[in-house]
Amino acid sequence: MKKITLLFIITIFTASGFVAGIFYGFKEGVRNHALLEQVVQGSLSRHQLAAIEKDQINSVQHLFELNIDTGLHRYSMYEKSGNKLLSEIFMPELSGELDKYIDTMAEYRKSHPIVFSPDWAKPVEGDDEKTRIWRARGFQESEEMLSDIKQLLRSRGSKK
Repeated sequence: MKKITLLFIITIFTASGFVAGIFYGFKEGVRNHALLEQVVQGSLSRHQLAAIEKDQINSVQHLFELNIDTGLHRYSMYEKSGNKLLSEIFMPELSGELDKYIDTMAEYRKSHPIVFSPDWAKPVEGDDEKTRIWRARGFQESEEMLSDIKQLLRSRGSKK
């Protein structure tokens, strides 16, 4: 009887430690990703501020427009293949406001056209075969991204 009790206690502690380790590891992974992503954003912001100082507002505006399109596309991807349960458990501060964020971007897109275009991936004279293949794949992926954004906007009441 003592062996069974001891085995049960060890199993409970091991399982508890495993679950706690997974929970902590996931939260730390998400936290570290957010920290590092903000470092990159900070660096990019410096370049954008330099553009503002030089009165090159169009490049800054274009970046923010692309960020809106990318945000819409990432949400579409999340809706298709994201793990909503884990997001609600581990990142409630983000997942709780998603609809509000998407509605804000969709509302903006009602009066401001999408700026994302797959044209960046069109063939260029002088491309080698490998580059042509890369551009073709990029163009197809970009077309799919644009289609996803438009579909999401239509579902949120925007015609754009």
